[in-house]
Amino acid sequence: MLEDADPDVSMVRVLIVLAIAVPIVIEVVTFGGLIGHYATGGGPGAAATPTPAPETGGATVGDEILSGTPATERVDEATLTDDDNATQFVLTVTVTDPVDGYELRLGAVTTSGGRTVEGSGATTGTLDTGEDGLVTGVWKLPPGDRPDTLSVTVISAPGNDTPTPRAFTVDLGDL
Repeated sequence: MLEDADPDVSMVRVLIVLAIAVPIVIEVVTFGGLIGHYATGGGPGAAATPTPAPETGGATVGDEILSGTPATERVDEATLTDDDNATQFVLTVTVTDPVDGYELRLGAVTTSGGRTVEGSGATTGTLDTGEDGLVTGVWKLPPGDRPDTLSVTVISAPGNDTPTPRAFTVDLGDL
């Protein structure tokens, strides 16, 4: 068939066929690869590095911060306010159903950047049985830092013994 045609015309016809066929083949292969990827969940190939899921652990508003104490210590309010010089962190904890002679003290905050910021010495004061308490702590964190953990101290006298302080570290969630 091509022997009796003009060689220049035959070459032009081949180039036209290639110019049309190559992009169509590329599109078909690409489309097939996309369909295969979605249909089979990715198919063979190098495994992608999984993106770590954001950590959802830690106490947030409404959560109890100390489950191993006789009272209930619940985060009532938590706010972060950014300005040019610092990030202000304000945390309010409500203590309910305490035993006689119960006190909650808010201590230092360790930030996501690893810095420790001392607290203002916020305390509920000594609470009697049935007396609820409220404590609000304020910390000036480095600019852009977020609170990661909070040191708290519980002072109680179980069984009318001598008041004993117990220190706890509370993981804070996304506030």
